[in-house]
Amino acid sequence: MESKQNTISLIEDDYGLSRINECIQCGTCSGSCPLAHEMDHGPREVFSLIRDGFLEKALISNTIWFCVSCYACSSRCPREIPVTDLIYSLRQMAVKQGLVSKKIKMPHLFKAFDRQVRSGKRISEARIAFFYGLRHPGDVIPAIPLSLKLLKRKRVEL
Repeated sequence: MESKQNTISLIEDDYGLSRINECIQCGTCSGSCPLAHEMDHGPREVFSLIRDGFLEKALISNTIWFCVSCYACSSRCPREIPVTDLIYSLRQMAVKQGLVSKKIKMPHLFKAFDRQVRSGKRISEARIAFFYGLRHPGDVIPAIPLSLKLLKRKRVEL
């Protein structure tokens, strides 16, 4: 039987997922998550799926897209596992491997944000909204009046 230390392959370790093997399955991350009730699987379950060899099942779940990056899970983890960062890595893997559900819009927002981060430039909400809006104009159009108010009050930049 393969040891748990070896359940994360070298390819997956490029994403830093080897830290998942340190998880003691205490459930603090899932208990701390404000959106766990909306997720297919809580963060603890996602880590368990990955350790048990069900990486694809973890990548197609909505869990990785519902994470709001509040870092409550990471700050409370007794093993100091960077749960939020690992969820972000799982998003990258899902996008790269084409394992994104067509029903979920969040990957498009993620791609727009990720593009902005990787550019090395200052993050611009307007640029992120633009790239997201190219795919989902119906979501952006109703937000235009609020966007104009924010722009007028200098709360957002072009």
